[in-house]
Amino acid sequence: MTMKYIVLSLSIILLCSCSKQEPINDIKKLVFNEDVNPNIFNTLTYKFIPLETNDSCLFSEIREIKIVDNKIYIIDDKRSKLLVFDISGKFITQIGNLGNGPGEYVAPSNFNIDKEKQIITIADVGLSKLLYYDLNNYQYINSLKAFYFSNCCWLPDGNIAWAKENCYDSGKRDPHYVKITDSNLNTINLLYPTDFKPEYLMVAGSFFYTFNQNSFLNLPFIPTIYKITPQKITPVYELDFGKQKFASMEWLKREAEKNYYGTISKTEYISAQTIKETDDYICVVYYAQGLNAYIGFYNKKNGESFKLKGSDFARYTNLHGLSQVKGTYDNYFVFMIQSSILTTYNSYPSELKPVVEKIKEDDNPIICLLKFK
Repeated sequence: MTMKYIVLSLSIILLCSCSKQEPINDIKKLVFNEDVNPNIFNTLTYKFIPLETNDSCLFSEIREIKIVDNKIYIIDDKRSKLLVFDISGKFITQIGNLGNGPGEYVAPSNFNIDKEKQIITIADVGLSKLLYYDLNNYQYINSLKAFYFSNCCWLPDGNIAWAKENCYDSGKRDPHYVKITDSNLNTINLLYPTDFKPEYLMVAGSFFYTFNQNSFLNLPFIPTIYKITPQKITPVYELDFGKQKFASMEWLKREAEKNYYGTISKTEYISAQTIKETDDYICVVYYAQGLNAYIGFYNKKNGESFKLKGSDFARYTNLHGLSQVKGTYDNYFVFMIQSSILTTYNSYPSELKPVVEKIKEDDNPIICLLKFK
């Protein structure tokens, strides 16, 4: 059966070597405190980038975003296209087109920018293939047929990590969440063995993120974050949200495998999480008690932290219409603000005022860069 999953937003919102999973020993527990000092929000600093709006670059929801060499690359989750803007928000071009022909894709899920080879690669989950384009002129080069996947991530050594909810196996009924291949898609390894293969999974973001030339796995239904290499996965963080808990794997297997979304959304359990990391902070967006959105920040320097409802974060910051965290750039966390929601409020950060005065309700979303001083 084809795996289905539900994507959330904050404002609702071959031959294989033996896989290795390191024991949990030196893992760092990230405890997110419920008590919030309102003064912390006075230390926030923002940058806002209004994105040009015209018929060629209309989009509604960011699936993935990267800011590289003063260019903003965005996968539009609903209209299924990869758009390029300059750092001021001016539209440059669309890479590839929607369709089934050469250089066309159906549902782009992830992309990789190889500055050394000057190639941008798009992973199309709809047609299960990789498409390669010239990074200088954005012209199509060729494509490579892949296999079914939900997310993928390019590792620093050029290999690729792939993930899907109903798992990969070597033909021996040995399900694993992650497959590692080389750049030609030859299988190197299977990682994270499991017997829990959920249907209708709730997904808060990508299953992978990168930080400081390392790649990490964050499955949405578990509290453990893993560093991932072609040979093994190593636990590095354990998320702790106090009274709000993740369901045990035993409970998930027993109760939620056939209908994860329908089952867990009716409980008090955390249903999904997504994490991003900078030099100074870790940001987590997660969902509990159904579709109630929460956001947490953890200071890596001193261990101070807080968590609160998404609506309370908007109240403290006056950032209304904020998406879940989408990425990082220059030590900032990258969010998106919906213009249609922003125009209905009269209060917002002073840095946002020049943008609000010019936008219209149906304009493209605004990029919000956020960090604590």
